[in-house]
Amino acid sequence: MRIFAIIAILVVTASAVPAEESFTNADLLRNFDTIAFGNEYTGQRFDVVRKWSKPMRMGIQGKKYPAYLETFIDDVAQDLAKTTGHDISLYYSFAKHKAKSLAPDFDRTKVNVILYYLPDDEIPAATAKYWNNDPERVRWLVENSTCFANYFTKKGEITAAVIVFPSRHPESFHRACAVEEITQILGLPNDSNLVKPSIFNDSSQYFELTEHDRWLLRALYLPEITPGMHRHDALRKALDFWKRARPG
Repeated sequence: MRIFAIIAILVVTASAVPAEESFTNADLLRNFDTIAFGNEYTGQRFDVVRKWSKPMRMGIQGKKYPAYLETFIDDVAQDLAKTTGHDISLYYSFAKHKAKSLAPDFDRTKVNVILYYLPDDEIPAATAKYWNNDPERVRWLVENSTCFANYFTKKGEITAAVIVFPSRHPESFHRACAVEEITQILGLPNDSNLVKPSIFNDSSQYFELTEHDRWLLRALYLPEITPGMHRHDALRKALDFWKRARPG
């Protein structure tokens, strides 16, 4: 099982939605290669597709979180499910449990994405187990990231993930974190300032999915692109899809 860390560093919020820039299929191919198969911190290239096969069932840990966080998570889950065609949902929360609105077949063991909303000083003890039992690594993430996540794979299939929302940040930051981190744990984990127009560019003013980002997600979740598929095969299939779906 391999572990991949995804870090989002957000320092400003958008006061208005910027006009999107145009992009070609060649841009999409280059950016898909960068975001799905690259690593901005190590420069490492990954040779296989990483994506979910099983439904993605998110659960918010604990009771002490603002109501808006649940609204954001639910909204992003529905949007990503519609974009990708994959089964993605907020499966558990204390509020859903209290309101008796959990799924009829609810089973706590089906939760495979755990969402933490915690003050900084509680994060290392609660989440170090997801970072090789290294609390110092988690402290560094807390100090240097607005929010952060990790996912776990087996032969290219993403089987579980965790996202951490430090509670010190304002509501607008948590919305941006929900969008970026949930999107990235789908299998688009990298960031690059060369990729645009996109939320995967930390220097951009985009804090919601752009149409560019949606095309990357649509390609990744094509049925013919499977977990563990070699990068070259996936890139070829993605380009064929874009040529059919958006000629030009």
